[in-house]
Amino acid sequence: MSSKTSPMVDVLIGSPRDSFWETVQLVLKGYYPYKLKHVRSIDEILENTDAEFRPVLALIDAQDGSTVANEWVQSTKMTYECPVIVLHSAAAPLNFDLVKKNGANEIMHLNFDREFISDMILQLAPIEMEGDQIPITSLMPVDMRDIEPSMNVNFDVYAHLPANHRSVLLRKSGDIIDERQVEKFKNLKQQMYVKKTQMKQFFEYARTIMSMRNVAFPVSMTEKFHRSKKAIYQIMTEFLNGTGGDYSEGKIILEKCREILAEFDLTKDLSPEDLTAEICRFTGNLRTNYHDCICMSAYGAYFAQLLGWDQAKREAAALSGLLHNIGLSQMPPQAADKLFADMNEEEKNEYRRYPDRSVIMVKAKKVPLPQEVADGIAQHRELGSGQGFPKKLIAKDISEMGKLMALAYSFHEMTALRPGRPASPPAVALTHLRDTAMEGSGDYDLVMATQIFKKFKI
Repeated sequence: MSSKTSPMVDVLIGSPRDSFWETVQLVLKGYYPYKLKHVRSIDEILENTDAEFRPVLALIDAQDGSTVANEWVQSTKMTYECPVIVLHSAAAPLNFDLVKKNGANEIMHLNFDREFISDMILQLAPIEMEGDQIPITSLMPVDMRDIEPSMNVNFDVYAHLPANHRSVLLRKSGDIIDERQVEKFKNLKQQMYVKKTQMKQFFEYARTIMSMRNVAFPVSMTEKFHRSKKAIYQIMTEFLNGTGGDYSEGKIILEKCREILAEFDLTKDLSPEDLTAEICRFTGNLRTNYHDCICMSAYGAYFAQLLGWDQAKREAAALSGLLHNIGLSQMPPQAADKLFADMNEEEKNEYRRYPDRSVIMVKAKKVPLPQEVADGIAQHRELGSGQGFPKKLIAKDISEMGKLMALAYSFHEMTALRPGRPASPPAVALTHLRDTAMEGSGDYDLVMATQIFKKFKI
């Protein structure tokens, strides 16, 4: 059980909406040292009648646009002088530059940036939580290749049990992780976690490990993964900013995308055995928008290589995956947290539009991408039987890139964790895709599914 001995700290939640208050409570569920206070109006901030209320952080609703958001930010900064995170949505465009000039420390999308909201909160108002009941969103997965058995760790180590929503403390800082424990995690394809507030300690430990192994550039795989997710977050900020784009901005976005692909060596020539190992490395993690971007980029590039595609087409597949889901940021705020099965028909129709919206957002920022990347983004949810979306295309009308990205998406959907559902092992997922293709439904390309399955060495 949690040891709730940490001192409570005040956090201001500024919004006239109950829905915003409820969303923030959901984001911070289990962060027990935070004491949240809902402030419904700017006047309530300016009056400041509660002398005992001293917020260490404020989360401000920006769904009414830049002018109203600026008033909230200015009033909060003037009254409390605490860091301010502004949360916006598709409800109204927001001029990021203007809002930051008025004092916002960070501007984030209420739904699309959800996984980074807790990161930023912990960065601006760090707290420590103990025990085995701390929320999974306060933990960071680590790459098992960064762990050295029989060496003291300077961070707490956790395992997550998705079936009963618990994060179990395995080792405390100062303990040793033995080789048996490491092998067990690797064999079971389980994820090991550290607290986000202990990222710095883990990266220091991992750099030491890399140096001991005589790695030329001692940066751990976990740190690379974390840096790349942050880089994607920065790219998405460019797309979500309400100001217009020009060709120079589009070129910068493309350069940043290519830097992420280079960080993971996604287009590097690998043997089928090494490709299999790399594919498996990306499976088994909790699904989030940004994690989906990385995984879809990796699966697109690696599946393309298993099919014998050249480096240019592998890069196109990787870029398609990296940018495939930006359009989800345009979902109505009230629907963004729902599973598809729980949406009403209007919300489902909005959801089915996200691939097209992703392409529109890329074009609006004038990112110079080849047509096959746009096809991969637009068609990654199409099925050859005509049962996909957004256009219900049949096989003959779906591009090769679209067919590949549809396989990558289905593979990712099966091999990632979702609340209350375990992840399928990679071999099981690929067997299912091959069998489905062979049964003749037409959903997946038979040649592609069969060739990827045959070259997957596990």
